[in-house]
Amino acid sequence: MKLYFTFILVLLFLFKASAQKEKETLYSTWNNLNLNDSIRFNSMIDLVQKYYLFTKIDSALVLSKQMLNSAQKKKNLQFEIEASTLIGKIYFELKEFETGEKIYTKGLELAKKNKDRFLYAEKLFDLGYLYSKYEDYTNSFKILQKSEKLYKELGDPLNEGWSIVHQGFIYRDLGDYKEAEKYHLKHLELSEKHKIKKSISAANGNLGEIYHKLGNLAKSIEYWKRAIRLSKEIGLEEYANVGTGKLVEIYIIEKQFSEATKYLNEYIAVTEKYPIPKYERDFLMKIHLWKCQIDYGFKNYTKALKECEECLNINMVNNWKLESGLFKSLYEVNKKLNRPAIALDYFEKYQIANDDEKVDKARTEIQSIVFNNQIIADSISQAQEKELLNLTYEEGLRKKNREKNLFLTIGLLVLLSAIAYFVISRRMAASERKRLHEINQLKNALFTNITHEFRTPLTVIKGITSTIKSNIKNNQHDDLKNSLEIIDRNSDGLLHLINEMLDLAKIESGNMELNSVQTDIIPFTKYLTQSFQSLAEEKGIKFSIHCDLEHIKMDIDVNKFTAIITNLLSNAIKFTSENGEVKVNIKKVEIHKTNFVEIKVIDTGLGISKEEQLHIFDKFYQVDNSSSKLQKGTGIGLALVKDFVELMNGTIDVESRLGKSSVFCITIPITNNAKPADGSELASKTTFFQANTEQLVSENNQSINNSDSSLPLVLIVEDNIDVAHYIKTCLTEKYDILHAPNGAIGIDMALEKIPDIIICDVMMPIKDGFEVCERLKSNELTDHIPIIMLTAKATFEDRLTGLAHGADAYLTKPFEKEELLTRIDQLTLLRKKMLRKFEKVGIESLLNKNIKNSETKFLDKIITVIHNNIVQTDFGPVELAKKSHFSESQLYRKLKATSGKSTSMFIRSIRLQKGKKLIQTTNKTISEVAYEVGFNDPSYFSRVFKEEFGSAPSAISK
Repeated sequence: MKLYFTFILVLLFLFKASAQKEKETLYSTWNNLNLNDSIRFNSMIDLVQKYYLFTKIDSALVLSKQMLNSAQKKKNLQFEIEASTLIGKIYFELKEFETGEKIYTKGLELAKKNKDRFLYAEKLFDLGYLYSKYEDYTNSFKILQKSEKLYKELGDPLNEGWSIVHQGFIYRDLGDYKEAEKYHLKHLELSEKHKIKKSISAANGNLGEIYHKLGNLAKSIEYWKRAIRLSKEIGLEEYANVGTGKLVEIYIIEKQFSEATKYLNEYIAVTEKYPIPKYERDFLMKIHLWKCQIDYGFKNYTKALKECEECLNINMVNNWKLESGLFKSLYEVNKKLNRPAIALDYFEKYQIANDDEKVDKARTEIQSIVFNNQIIADSISQAQEKELLNLTYEEGLRKKNREKNLFLTIGLLVLLSAIAYFVISRRMAASERKRLHEINQLKNALFTNITHEFRTPLTVIKGITSTIKSNIKNNQHDDLKNSLEIIDRNSDGLLHLINEMLDLAKIESGNMELNSVQTDIIPFTKYLTQSFQSLAEEKGIKFSIHCDLEHIKMDIDVNKFTAIITNLLSNAIKFTSENGEVKVNIKKVEIHKTNFVEIKVIDTGLGISKEEQLHIFDKFYQVDNSSSKLQKGTGIGLALVKDFVELMNGTIDVESRLGKSSVFCITIPITNNAKPADGSELASKTTFFQANTEQLVSENNQSINNSDSSLPLVLIVEDNIDVAHYIKTCLTEKYDILHAPNGAIGIDMALEKIPDIIICDVMMPIKDGFEVCERLKSNELTDHIPIIMLTAKATFEDRLTGLAHGADAYLTKPFEKEELLTRIDQLTLLRKKMLRKFEKVGIESLLNKNIKNSETKFLDKIITVIHNNIVQTDFGPVELAKKSHFSESQLYRKLKATSGKSTSMFIRSIRLQKGKKLIQTTNKTISEVAYEVGFNDPSYFSRVFKEEFGSAPSAISK
């Protein structure tokens, strides 16, 4: 296939070269005044029409006017006609229709004056074609009828037939295929009568196209095959190939992919002979589209995608209008390849393109109505003109105008109605597409977030289980209790998430029931809120609860009430910053003579905009701001809160100011119909909640930071302490571990400690993993550090996003210990290879090769600072760090990572390399060189020189 496209490109190049040569020949012929006028003028006509009319239209106009002036000076009427009509064509192309019509008509009048009826008929036909090309179908139809009649009088059945064909094309372009069929059948009958094989072939092809449009594919195949056979018989292989292409399309529609493949191969074989088919400039694009559709039919989806994307590229390069069929194929292929986001994007483009085609079709139908009305009106006018011989002129004219105006009015009303219908239809379609897109986004958000919520605990459970198995095998039981607690905690988290989703499903299906018991709501609410006290303290948040009464006995569903309070409090604390405040106010209120308990949860957190408040209780909805989106969740919590409150016949409202505060207020009617609850029942129903809040507190208290400078340093940036703990257990024997609980702390720790490798989660509070990656990869201190992105977001697009931000590797939760270690080993191996390259070649030699990356740029900068201070014998690590604007430890770790040398050894190495260069390029003594590169003692210089380069300075040749 590559050879085929190379062949096509070579032929295109040769064609261009040949065309350029022909163009130059035609121009020189025109300028050769010694040649016959007929030869000169014909060469100018060819030059303009072939090379300028549709590409360099201004030049075409200048050259045509030159030809007109020359023809007028020489009083050559024939070429004055040719020049005038050619100029008219150019103005049509420039969309200056009135000017074009005026100049072209002048040429027609000259042809009539010249009494050359054949030339007049030819120019008449050309004018009809021009009107049709620029969609003035009424004038085109009238002119083509005249040219048909004239050619018939002249006994020219070939061109009489072409006039009929183009009348059929008008009806085809207006979408009236049944009417078009009549004209093409008439053309076929005329051509067969006079045995004009070329026209018979064309008529069969045109009928094949019409029956294709009418949906009669069997008849279309019959006529196309006849057209192909006849075209081949008379040597019109290129035109036959148009029919071959049509058969490919039809067999694809009919899902006869083997037949389609057979005709496609035949089509390609002909295009190899003719690189730019006369009738189909977009042949290469069509080949790729057909291949895509055939591969799709054979279920070769990967190949189909490649062909469709190549087709799209050709369209984009040539700036052609993209058709809905291509987008439909791309949508179907991506859908089969399980790429839903890309498939949706192409489906939307397909819908838009399809709508545009519908609008075009509607516009065509409107044009057809107007065209038919005008033709009818003109027919009536012609009939009335005969009647005017027997009527007074004024009365007949009035009647004619009335009836003509009636038809035009009807046409205008139909036109306006059709336009209104299609505008409204398109708006409705766009609105529906937008709604579906929003639903899809909500679904994607739900699945992404729920996937994250599932994958994170599964990572811990799967990883810790594997570790326990390994430890039991090795008779190690030290950390078993802690490991089982972690598994238990994460299992409870999964169960809670599943229960939330099941509750949501029950509510939607109407199967959720209340299990009410009677209890004192004040102490119970205090009991629930106490569990958040320590969590608030850990975050530096002031937490308090205020009650107007000591006791309020009422009916509640304990589980649902617990879910309401815990959701509201966990959100309030989650979105409130350090030094903020969270308050719970409880009081009894009377509304319409009914007693209610009112509970307000007030925070001084992020706040919610007015627009977001309208959707805050929608299922799967999450507030769309950077701070809130980085907090993990599913968008189920508040929707459940609202459903639970309403199930208890209560209401929930929110008042919020963006960036200031939020107040969630619930009111529940006080009833006393249920049986009293005992303490053990309440305690059992809130066990998970207590365990969950204890986990949140423990996450903030635990630390997994170790310090053993003899091992490589790994920084884990992960907000889930259990995941971080599991990663630590995987690495603890081979690496020194640092842990950052969020992205912001992770960035600070990376800049301070300059670790050897970073393992970073994606979805984290304050700053997400992508921002961590981008910040560190754009800082010269940390841009060398390999970063492994660790996430539950497992789609292809998420991986691309991570890699685009500079991530070196991507691990999807849950992952195996071996997979993590393999990734780390691969990345450290790459760094070791680079350091060996530095040792082998020498740092300055590598820099001299002009290899530009972040590491060589950093080293180049440091070397420049050393060179600028090289004569100073006391210039060491402290001075280099100050001059480079780094701390000593930062510079040490950066240089160690990028060059394999400590700061002092790196400075010494640069001094020695400079000394070696001076010895090789100057006549200075060893002592002079030693002093010049910052050594106090020439003998020490000689000793370390030999250590660095393997030979003494005196052995270095000049």
